Amino acid sequence: MNIFNGKPIRLLTTLFSMLVSIAMLNACGGSSGGGSDTTAGIGGTGIAVGKITDFGSIFVNGGIFNTNQSQFIVDGDSSATQDDLSIGMVVLLRVETNNGVFTDKAIEVVYDDEVQGPITSVTPDLMDPTLKTITVFGQTITIDDTNTLFEDSSVTPDPNYGFATIAVNDVIEVSGFRTSATEITATYVEKTDDLNPGISEVELRGTISQFSAMNQNFMLDGVLITFDNMTDIEVSGVLDNGLFVEVEGIYFDNPSVLVHAEEIEEEEEGFGNDVDDVSLQGIITNFMAGPQTFDIDGQTIDFSGAQIEPAGATLENGLEVEVEGDIIGSVLIAEEVEVREGESKLKAFVSSVDLASNSFEVSYFGGLGTVTIKVDTQTTFEDEKGPNPLDDLELSDLTPAVDFVKIEGIEMLNDEVVAGTIKRIDDDDYKLEGVVDGFIPIGSSASITVLGIIYPIDTTPITGTEFEGFLNAADFFTALDAEITAGNDPKVEIEDDIPADGIADEVELE
Repeated sequence: MNIFNGKPIRLLTTLFSMLVSIAMLNACGGSSGGGSDTTAGIGGTGIAVGKITDFGSIFVNGGIFNTNQSQFIVDGDSSATQDDLSIGMVVLLRVETNNGVFTDKAIEVVYDDEVQGPITSVTPDLMDPTLKTITVFGQTITIDDTNTLFEDSSVTPDPNYGFATIAVNDVIEVSGFRTSATEITATYVEKTDDLNPGISEVELRGTISQFSAMNQNFMLDGVLITFDNMTDIEVSGVLDNGLFVEVEGIYFDNPSVLVHAEEIEEEEEGFGNDVDDVSLQGIITNFMAGPQTFDIDGQTIDFSGAQIEPAGATLENGLEVEVEGDIIGSVLIAEEVEVREGESKLKAFVSSVDLASNSFEVSYFGGLGTVTIKVDTQTTFEDEKGPNPLDDLELSDLTPAVDFVKIEGIEMLNDEVVAGTIKRIDDDDYKLEGVVDGFIPIGSSASITVLGIIYPIDTTPITGTEFEGFLNAADFFTALDAEITAGNDPKVEIEDDIPADGIADEVELE
């Protein structure tokens, strides 16, 4: 099986999405539960779940799917359209297949956020300034200044809302990759409101506990939920402890009422026991080298017979991957696992754009050289430059010698980078992060080479380059040499602060 050029997808934990998608799969030749897809491989359907990277049709995990006749279901609204979606959202597609291969036709597109509610804390990562964790209804959400896309749809939207401005009491909607019942790596964050108790709409899901029919309330992962006779309750039996549900309601800043439910809907998790043609993107958890298994959002993956891309890549917990295969007996038997987490991060000025080859170059101050950045169907663009950023930034919008960009991507053998995310930003410090190709530890030629760029290092004590976590240059280069001698592929992060001079101001061994 070759699912759209080896570009897979991720699991959504929303029952409405699953019930609608799986029910329609059965009606059209797909499979779920204990059933097997008898038509797959001839003319059936497959499942693709992943982050939207572009529109013009819909781009998900490297596939470009025609949506002219698609059914859109957004947050339970079956009358939704593609205009209700945004780049960065994680969606589920039901895709037409032909002989086990995805065609370009999306039969159904389903989106449901992971959580929507007020932020109660924002905590910068002390070890990595490009990361923060925020808390919403007890959910710990990791945001990234490059890979998380931000939007503000509140009454008075801030066009530059994002990583630097996100704050406590923002009511946000979050989409992303779930790594546990209480942890999410965000790919998309939308501010919908400033917290206004009694008015702000919220949404959360979890397992009911401490249910009281008399008091008409229950707990949902530590959040008190109340309901009444006006609440729309959609469950297969009766509302009770142990049910996994999604709650939509109104937030109240009151000890006795935190969320009053307007709708309570029972949900299930997973694709089913036997499903052909599944493409899954997400973050590895519960990695076990012995049996060669790991989980993605609760779905067990058997990669014992899979081809790993790129060759020689090491799988581990916390790594973002894409998986292709079939679910057999509730286990996804992987035929291919592709690492999608970028090991290279760059910040620099655009120096040239080549639309014919879907690429551009960035250059480093002082004539240090350029790095070629490749753009593909999995590349996400976002504009964060100036007071009026573009809503739909494209490669053709980049202007050489004018635009400064921030990039995360995968390093190729020829020192090119295939970009996962590209953000156009206001001028900033230069940054180059990647695997070390070589180094010179002493003298006037002291340098570190990354992505073909030979970055000069000033080994002068105190006033020279700062080596994060090391007392001096000698200690740093001793540690770096030890990593290389041990057969590892050490990464370094190099920064040249504004005003740049083409000499590294800070170097950190990752």
